[in-house]
Order: sequence, then C-alpha cells, then structure tokens
Amino acid sequence: MIRTILSLALLVSLTATQTLKADPPSKKKKTSHSAPKVEPVTTTASGWSYNNGVWTHVDGYKLMNGQVVRSGVQTHTKAPPPPTKAEMDAVMKKKPAAKTAAEIAAEKAAQRERNLRQIPASQTGTHL
Repeated sequence: MIRTILSLALLVSLTATQTLKADPPSKKKKTSHSAPKVEPVTTTASGWSYNNGVWTHVDGYKLMNGQVVRSGVQTHTKAPPPPTKAEMDAVMKKKPAAKTAAEIAAEKAAQRERNLRQIPASQTGTHL
C-alpha cells in the first residue's frame, strides 16, 4: 500500500516537472526565407527510385550505363532486374519543380517590360 502511494507520488512529480519545463509556443510570425521544397523520392513497386539522375534500388544497387551495380554491402543475393521501360518513362514525365521566388520575380519583370513597350500604330488605313 505504501509502495503504491510512493510510486504514484513519484510518477505525479515527474510528470509535473516535465510539463513545467515545456517551452511556451512562440508568437512570432515565420518569415518566408526557406529553402526550396524538395520532393520526396518515390519508390516504384519493384523497389527502384530515381533521384538526381541516378536509379537506385532499396537493396543497395545502382543502375549505371544499363547495368545493375552493387553500391552497398555485399549480401550474396542475386541482383534485382533493372527498372522497366514503363517505370522509366513514368518518372521522366513528371512535372518540373516549382519555380523559386527569384524566377517568378524575373518573369514578372520581363512581362511588365513587354507590356510597357510602345508598339507603332498600324499604317493600313486611310484617314479620310
């Protein structure tokens, strides 16, 4: 009985000290000075993934010049088959990454400059 009361008191005191040490949530607004977002690497059903121009397998193999090459610790297992043509085509047809703020600003400036450029009037009609 005394042992359970003491263990309960010890548990309550430990949890109380943990809650007191917690930092209060900051009320500062986050600035937009962050790195560009990186898309997560998606793995195909066969275990291959395409990242930075290199096909890698979850078992530690790479596809180099059409050949499957071991790049990790040797496991004495048969190398997996390379990714299929359909998997390669599906990965290559992905949409390009989102544009950065600098690229967007440059495009807007170029568009603004094109819109403000004066175009001479057409000379096709007569003014009678």
